[in-house]
Amino acid sequence: MLKGETVTILRRASRDRFGDTSHDAHHEERNVLLSRSGTRTETTSQASDFRDAIVDDVTAYFRPGADVLASDQIELPGGGVYAVEGKPQRWKSPGPGGASGVVVVLRQVSG
Repeated sequence: MLKGETVTILRRASRDRFGDTSHDAHHEERNVLLSRSGTRTETTSQASDFRDAIVDDVTAYFRPGADVLASDQIELPGGGVYAVEGKPQRWKSPGPGGASGVVVVLRQVSG
């Protein structure tokens, strides 16, 4: 059996007086398998700047019934906060006794 990592789920808590949201530690999920897809550079084409952004993608495999929302952020072991990209996908193996779980694509953009 594979041993996964423990991650912290950060959930949107409140809005400040400017309407900006903040994320607070909500709970931990254990035994999460992480698959790093790699890092790439993207250039923004805004009229005012042409900065390079560093994009890091990770796929996270959670246990069945994991409490993860599309609006969450996830803090990985060793630091680094990633946003959930899209809706978490819940799946179940079609065979008897097959594996099931929740798959989440995570993305961190910096630069």
